[in-house]
Amino acid sequence: MYVGFSSSTGTVPISLYILGWSFKLNGQVEDLDISELLKLPRIKPKPKSKLLTIGLPAICLSFAGVGILGVVYFIKRKRKFAELVEDWELEYGPQRYKYKHLYIATKGFKEKELSGRGGFGSVYKGVLPTTKTEIAVEKVFHESKQGMREFVAEIASIGWLRHRNLVPHLGYCRRKEELLLVYDYMPNGSLDKYLYDQPKTTLNWSQRFRVIKGVTAGLFYLHEEWEQVAVHRDVKASNVFSTEN
Repeated sequence: MYVGFSSSTGTVPISLYILGWSFKLNGQVEDLDISELLKLPRIKPKPKSKLLTIGLPAICLSFAGVGILGVVYFIKRKRKFAELVEDWELEYGPQRYKYKHLYIATKGFKEKELSGRGGFGSVYKGVLPTTKTEIAVEKVFHESKQGMREFVAEIASIGWLRHRNLVPHLGYCRRKEELLLVYDYMPNGSLDKYLYDQPKTTLNWSQRFRVIKGVTAGLFYLHEEWEQVAVHRDVKASNVFSTEN
């Protein structure tokens, strides 16, 4: 006769312990004294991997930190290039440029892109990122009591001016209380660099006379020929530009 034990756990590895048993072939089986039985052996827990205890939380925190920084950067960038477009602006004709495009075109309005300063603002050279067109961007100092709506309306009217002796006005951009005007870029610069500070290239009297005629023709168009009178208010050498011819 054989006496034994059997157990089935499938594919799961487990440990089975027999601490005591009572068996008798004939007669009553004697009770086991549990106090005399052996104790279950203590199984030490398996040491956890450092990758799980330290590495995984650190990786999760890193991803969370990068995500938070990304959200903060996105919000700041969105605020930086935020523009206000009101319904009344849609009635004006000149093209409205995105501030982001003008910011990129002028390399962030860097000092080295500054091409001149006038009585109404600073002018920067720029290249539009989409069309690679050279432009001049004027940041207008709007400190008057005149409302922004009236001011934009006045600028919009300038956009309709068309004359061979006037620099073409391409459009504008409004960001909060900041107004940017976009013009064709004049590669030869303004007249003052040919007149002052010992210029490398000087103008003879014939050339100077043609300049005066061009300025006069432009002002006459503003004062007499256009449908409404437009006063320049800032005629000076730095606001007169030389064409490639």
